[in-house]
Amino acid sequence: MGFDNLLSNSKIKKRLLSYLKSERIPHSLIFSGPSSANTYSFAISFAKAINCLDEKEDFCDKCKHCIEINKEIFPDVKTVYPDGAYYSKKQIKELVSDNAIKPMKGEKKVYIITDSHLMNEATSNSLLKVIEEPAQFNVFILLTSNINGLLPTITSRCQNIKFTPPLKIEIERQLIANGQEQEKARVLSYLINVNMETILSSNHNELLEKRSNIFLVFEKLIRKKDIADVLLDLTHRSRSREKFIRYFIELVNLMIILLRDLMVLKIDTDSETIINIDYKKNLKDLSKLITINKTLFLIKQMELLFRDISRNLNSKVLILEFIKNFTSQEERNV
Repeated sequence: MGFDNLLSNSKIKKRLLSYLKSERIPHSLIFSGPSSANTYSFAISFAKAINCLDEKEDFCDKCKHCIEINKEIFPDVKTVYPDGAYYSKKQIKELVSDNAIKPMKGEKKVYIITDSHLMNEATSNSLLKVIEEPAQFNVFILLTSNINGLLPTITSRCQNIKFTPPLKIEIERQLIANGQEQEKARVLSYLINVNMETILSSNHNELLEKRSNIFLVFEKLIRKKDIADVLLDLTHRSRSREKFIRYFIELVNLMIILLRDLMVLKIDTDSETIINIDYKKNLKDLSKLITINKTLFLIKQMELLFRDISRNLNSKVLILEFIKNFTSQEERNV
C-alpha cells in the first residue's frame, strides 16, 4: 500500500513524495480540482505518510498511526467540514486555538479543510493569520473544487496543487486488476465514483442495476412513451433536493453516454466500440427511432444541463428542461 495505489495524478504523487524525501513539507497546501479528482484520498494519504511509523517517504497503511488515521481516531489528523452551508466563526476560532498545541502522537498535526471555498471574508481572514504564521509542527491542506472562491491572500500563501479526474481507461484498468470482467469494467468506468475506496469496495452489481433502471427511463423518452411516468418519478425524487441532485447527475451523465452509443450505431450498426456493449441490440432498435441531428441536439442539451446542475437551479426547472429536450421537435444548433 502507498501512493502507488492512488489512482491517477502521477505527477502529483511524485511531488508529494519529493516533499517527504527532502523533509521540506509546506505548512499550507491547496488541493484544487473537481470531486472526481479524489483530492481527499490524496490529502489523507499525505497525512498518513507524514505520520507513518514504518515508512519515511511513503505510508504503509498497516502501522498503528496509519490504522488510527483510517479509523479517524488519530488525534493529530483532523478533517474539518463546513458547519451547514458555510464554515462558522466558531469552527475557525477553534482551529486557530488548536494550532498552538503540539502533536500528541505524530510527527506533525495535519488539518484537512474540506470545501475550503465555503468561508466568508471574516472566517477566511481568521484562517489567514494561522497560514501566515503557522506553528512549525502543523500542515494545513485546503481542499476545494472552486479555487476562485478562496481569498487571493490565502491562495498566494499556499502551495497550490491542481488535480485532474482519472481517465476512464485508468479506472477500467484498475477494475480489471481487481478481478472485474473487461466488458463490465468498461461500463463501470463510466458509472463509478472514482475514488479508490469505491473502486475496491463498491457494490458493482448495484451500479449496474442503476444503469438498468436509467436505461428504462431513456427508452421511454426515446420512444416518447409513458413520459408522464418519468415526470412523476422525477417530481417524487425532487422532494429531497440533495438525493434528487445525486440521482439527476447520474441520470444525465448516463443519458449522455447512451446518446453517444446511439450516435455510433447510427454511423455503424455493427460497431463494437460502444460503451454499453451489452445493450447493443436494444440500442440498435432505439437508433432507428431518432435522427442523427436529434441525437446530436440531445447530446449538446444534456451536456448543458449537466453544467446547469451545479448552478443551484430549482429542481422543477431542471426536470422540465430535461423532459422538454426529449419531447421537443427542436434539432437546431447542432
